[in-house]
Amino acid sequence: MSTRRYRSAIACQTCRVRKVRCSVSMTGVPCISCEQDQTECILKPRQGKRHSSHNHRETTTVFPTSRHYVESSATRDTANQSNANPSSPDSSPGGEIVPLQVSQAPLDTPETKVSTASSEPSAADEEQLGVEMVEVALGHPRRECQVPYYIGEQTGGPTSTMHICTTDHLIPKHLLMPAAKQTILTEDEKTFLRSKGVYSFLSETASDSLIRAYFHNVHPIMPILEADKLLEYHRSKRLKEYNLILLWGLYTISSNYVPAEIYENEGFTSRKAFKAEMFARAVCVYNNGGEKNNLILLQGALLLGFWNSDIEDHMQPWQWSGRAINLCHVLGLHRDIDAIGYNTSISERQRSLFRRLWWTCFWRDRWLSVSLGRPLRINLDESDTPDPLVSDIAVDLEGIPESVTSAFFPRDLPRLAEYWIQLIQMTKLLGKTLMTCYQLRRPKPTINQIDTLEAELMRFNMPEHPDPMLSRLATFYYHHLQLHYQLVLVPVVLFSLYDWLTDGSRAILITFYRPCSVEAPSDLPSYRQREWQQEMQGKAMSAASKTCNIVYALAQGNFFSFAGPMTPTLLVPAMQVYLLNCKFGDALSRRLGLNMLNMCMMILEELQKTYSVASVCRGIFGKAIQQLFPDDAASISLTHSLPEQDVTPVAELMPPPTSIPDTPLQLELFGANVTKADFIDALTAEASIFSFVDMLNFTS
Repeated sequence: MSTRRYRSAIACQTCRVRKVRCSVSMTGVPCISCEQDQTECILKPRQGKRHSSHNHRETTTVFPTSRHYVESSATRDTANQSNANPSSPDSSPGGEIVPLQVSQAPLDTPETKVSTASSEPSAADEEQLGVEMVEVALGHPRRECQVPYYIGEQTGGPTSTMHICTTDHLIPKHLLMPAAKQTILTEDEKTFLRSKGVYSFLSETASDSLIRAYFHNVHPIMPILEADKLLEYHRSKRLKEYNLILLWGLYTISSNYVPAEIYENEGFTSRKAFKAEMFARAVCVYNNGGEKNNLILLQGALLLGFWNSDIEDHMQPWQWSGRAINLCHVLGLHRDIDAIGYNTSISERQRSLFRRLWWTCFWRDRWLSVSLGRPLRINLDESDTPDPLVSDIAVDLEGIPESVTSAFFPRDLPRLAEYWIQLIQMTKLLGKTLMTCYQLRRPKPTINQIDTLEAELMRFNMPEHPDPMLSRLATFYYHHLQLHYQLVLVPVVLFSLYDWLTDGSRAILITFYRPCSVEAPSDLPSYRQREWQQEMQGKAMSAASKTCNIVYALAQGNFFSFAGPMTPTLLVPAMQVYLLNCKFGDALSRRLGLNMLNMCMMILEELQKTYSVASVCRGIFGKAIQQLFPDDAASISLTHSLPEQDVTPVAELMPPPTSIPDTPLQLELFGANVTKADFIDALTAEASIFSFVDMLNFTS
């Protein structure tokens, strides 16, 4: 009996003639072979059985050779219009806008229903991926290549085979691959996205304000989007065709900075409600839109990484940051594109974008590690990506008309780009500090290592006062950079800082990192410990004092409208230093410490109108202050954080000194059997602002 194998129950005419496997049953038309060869994909329905008494007329369906695969993560519903009458987003004078060159495909809405389940790739498709990888590596691609791909290190994996295929040249590790087919959503899937508001676009007035807010308040310190492409979609009134993950993600982070009338005109009663809705739409399309472009997913994760609303969501930034870092490693952004020679397949524009994305992920990793008390996830010993350049921010601004740049970008953008470079360099030093002094398994650092770290920080030649010619926005970013600087400085100068208590019970560490950090440098002689510790204590208090001076200047100048999601946590190290000083200092130190804490609590009260993390920090410190100093709680503005207490807030920013009796303070926070040492252990348990939560539940 014959064991003849049939190629496929359904095949196009070309594949039947060639007697090759056809993918039309899995991918639809055109099939992979016809698409690669740029030929018409003609599908003939199979005829009925030969013994049929009816002769059916043969019908042939011809499909076009080209198919549009959109960049967006979902097919747009063009019937959904904006819920407000749009007005022109161009608020600046100028003539007609010159169109920018963009590569995004036009929007097409398929007439037929195609289930995502039916788009599962066949074995032929998967084999074709491997073939294309080798073809691209050898420099002979058959299709247009535009998606970055990283083949990885030569550790014996399948991609290492590419290096065996050629002997005349080295194969770069970064390639551009043909774009994958975009998932076509079913009507049910589109209905679900529509029900979640993904296709309910904002008015042009709101979009204009949100995009301007992004370029003023986000892009200077997190330049992750291609500015010219975004602006071209906006200026040509085609934002509905822009990638929806990026659009809703941009709206989420920009909602922190727009005037109240913007979200009120969109039907929202509060900024937090508006931001929550933008975030919900972004997450919905991120998880359900079928996006396959890893660059888009990386950019979206970074935009969504500033969301937190309550105690359950306060770890959302850590989770989104992890996604972004993983995608960076998948794309190979941690490696130098030109490590083995200039890679001609990657443009200078792409190089700049890749550097911006990688160093933004690095920046988020280090500061989230400090804020949330989590381990570092990026190891710079495994990375050789070049440092970012000031020109990286400007590379995608070329060709944008002057009228557009003046309308959407701050006039101090070159100075802000310099601040961004300084922030990245400062972040690298923060990473060195964490790895040298506070990792779980590490040798004790020497006094020379600590002095070297401190010397590196001191080499930052930052002017003590901002340039008076700077705009208000640039002045805020100057102070914001100074806050980062003081936060980096405190962990360096506070490592193994001991403050011997008057009763001589034990030494304490004034910092907020791991308890294993309570140690002296390995080569510090015992007779020098007291002198060195007092010197470091003075530097710690100086850093805390400078932090409060910066915060006071921001409050006096009414700069907190520019504050970002990370601003509240920058106050925490100084507040912890002052709280410790209140606990174990003399009467004058306690009075001064309470005054400084009161000022910081007022600042957090202002910031909590926009940022939930400010409310969390304020509640933590408020509860600690209330229980440590019940007789003096009235001097601290705690009304919102502690509603159960009859506390009257103080109206003035810097209240007069409060009379505090110089008597031994009871550790009511922990119980009768807890010592001062227990208090310090709890305070320094983790490198996290949330370590105070453990203090409140501590039992001996």
